[in-house]
Amino acid sequence: MPPILQLDLQQILSQAISFILLVIILRKVAWRPLLAMLDQRRARIEDELRQIAQSKSELAQLQNDYAKRLAKIEDEARTKIQQAMLEGKRLAIELQEQARAQGYEIMTKAKDTVELELAKAKVTLRDQVAAMTMDAVERMLRRKLDATADRQLVDDVLKELEEPRARTSDARSDR
Repeated sequence: MPPILQLDLQQILSQAISFILLVIILRKVAWRPLLAMLDQRRARIEDELRQIAQSKSELAQLQNDYAKRLAKIEDEARTKIQQAMLEGKRLAIELQEQARAQGYEIMTKAKDTVELELAKAKVTLRDQVAAMTMDAVERMLRRKLDATADRQLVDDVLKELEEPRARTSDARSDR
């Protein structure tokens, strides 16, 4: 055998004993602290994973709560808008009814005023006609004339009656 491949039993034995001693020393000195450190690291990682899962759960719960609150606020806003619209429509209808009532009242008062003025004008006209008739009769009785003179007297009275009407219609057309 070549010298490179020759195995020295003493050397193999010494290396095996050294390795076993190294393992025993490392096991007593370094293995336990190393395992303790790995256990601590594993526990810390598990704790952090639990905290992350809990945070995710809390975040999901908060998002759910916020979504519910937002939906509730939107519903309330929608309800208030609808109520405001209904109130506006109600007020508009109420104002229209008031305007109609006021218009009707104004029309009624105007109609009553016109009727009153018309009645006054009729009374005045009747009084004037009566006075003129009395005047014409009185004139006729004072001077008993012939038929032509009587006819002329009646025509004069009728002209006098038409003159106030013409003045009244001119005054109305000026308005």
